[in-house]
Amino acid sequence: MLLMRPGHGSPAAFALGLFCAGVLLPGTGARAVPRGVCKEIREHYEGLTLRLRIDLRAAGRADDANVVGLDGVGYPSERSLVLFTSLESVFLQRITSEGGSRLGLTVYRSREEADRLRASAVPQTMGANPNFGRTLATFAQQGSTSVVLELKAGKQDAAGQRQEIETLLDRVFYLKSDPTRDDLESFVRHHPDLPVPRLHAVTGLPDDEIRALLKEAAPPG
Repeated sequence: MLLMRPGHGSPAAFALGLFCAGVLLPGTGARAVPRGVCKEIREHYEGLTLRLRIDLRAAGRADDANVVGLDGVGYPSERSLVLFTSLESVFLQRITSEGGSRLGLTVYRSREEADRLRASAVPQTMGANPNFGRTLATFAQQGSTSVVLELKAGKQDAAGQRQEIETLLDRVFYLKSDPTRDDLESFVRHHPDLPVPRLHAVTGLPDDEIRALLKEAAPPG
């Protein structure tokens, strides 16, 4: 779109051109998460210990997070280690605006581990540390990873953004319900390599029921 310069048309035409540019060619600010929405979400969910619905993988780089949107879940890499499995309880330490229509979540294994790792192993900024990528990868694999929520609702729809954020959070965590019996049994069947004590700790199922489920899921022969 060509905008008229001052002095080459009427002030009204110039103002109309600027208005059309703002409406028809919105920048990232048009989809940004308003500060008030981010603050409200932080007040509700930051600092909680929550149970995961999905696996979370280690984020090897600062911009290499687990990405969750209405269209599904994207992982950093198929070769990235699963750091936290579904049904595990984790600590949601921080929620931040990542620019545009993205919210970032920082997830730790526990509040105690968050305090310990942040005190001893927080990596420096990229400019100050030439080994930033490797340091952050090691840091993440120790007990922390990141999640990015990709929103579709625009900045002008604050209520829609809040609802979408809570919908996406509920895809990552069990916010509005507890795992069903089918969820627990499915976890056991899909993790036959985990020891029974670990399966018991995650699902809460009795050891004998876990062994029976593993026996049912074992290949014949």
